[in-house]
Amino acid sequence: MSTYSISVMKKEQEAETRELMQRCFDKSLASIFFLHPDTTLVVLFEDKVVAGLNLDVYQVNKQVKMGYLGWLYTAKEHRGKGLAGKLLSEALLFLKSLGCTDVAGCVEGDNPASFKHLEAKGFSRLSLFSQIQRFRFGLFRVWKHASRFFDMGYFFWHLSLDDTRRRSYPENINAFVLGACANTLLFIPVLCGWNLIALLNVSWMQVSHETRGLLFALPLLSLLVRTLPSFVFAHTQKIRLVYRQWDTAYFTALLLPLLLGLPFPVPGNLYIQGSDWSLKTHAKDLARMSLISNTSLALLFILLPNPYTLFLLTLDTFFFFYPFCGFNASRIKREGWNFRLFSYVLTLACYAFLLVY
Repeated sequence: MSTYSISVMKKEQEAETRELMQRCFDKSLASIFFLHPDTTLVVLFEDKVVAGLNLDVYQVNKQVKMGYLGWLYTAKEHRGKGLAGKLLSEALLFLKSLGCTDVAGCVEGDNPASFKHLEAKGFSRLSLFSQIQRFRFGLFRVWKHASRFFDMGYFFWHLSLDDTRRRSYPENINAFVLGACANTLLFIPVLCGWNLIALLNVSWMQVSHETRGLLFALPLLSLLVRTLPSFVFAHTQKIRLVYRQWDTAYFTALLLPLLLGLPFPVPGNLYIQGSDWSLKTHAKDLARMSLISNTSLALLFILLPNPYTLFLLTLDTFFFFYPFCGFNASRIKREGWNFRLFSYVLTLACYAFLLVY
């Protein structure tokens, strides 16, 4: 009877492993694939590669040597056999033998099938503040290796092999207040015209001293309108949620206002609590929450036309692809064209309203 075996990938298995990896992931992610033969673990069944885990090992600073969990994949016909958990256990032993002090991986917030394995091994989400505290100037290297500068909605799951304790990830009210403050600060260059295109006498919005105070409140107002209605809906459906801000996306949110004078909201999102749930059974609930959020944002824009709310609605409607997976558009897309069409019509109606306003 054939059994599964785990080993470090051999050079002659590289093409087979890469082909399996490409079958298991969306083509849009191909640009950030990596595969290092010396640090890739594969599962063999009847001499064929049926699963793999790509690792990236590098020195962050003098104190930290990172073992990064890059890509974990299993052939469709071999899923449900516990191979992901076995690969992860083997990877931790392997990385410890290489002298790694830290292990980390990035997982999208709506992917409990992946992060429940990390949670079971003692991993936890590491906040931006804790990442800075742990890696210091090496954080740029960590983000570069993990392609983290622009991924929105992915969380940094971390395990210290030296048992160093870290602060818990901010959630709910604390996370919302921090996010609202950050978004407000990032909106200031837009309001004040501190950007490169202003040198060409180009401006996307006219701001008077009388209205600047009101516009200053737009990030907070937009985030509240986006979040509260979907939270109320989930409560009526007895779905337990937690609000989390994203630890990335602020790079884009800083660059876009300074370069083009355009706002780039970083709204975070409401996530189903815990890891004991399935996207298959909750995808429709998440899509409904997203449509409620988009409808609320559209109503806010009609009542108070402004670029911030419209940009946020646009991101939540059309930006369903990587690296924007954390926006509501991804949740809407999973439920098919009826949900997507409603969202498209809603957002395009706001643009039509803008033309005649």
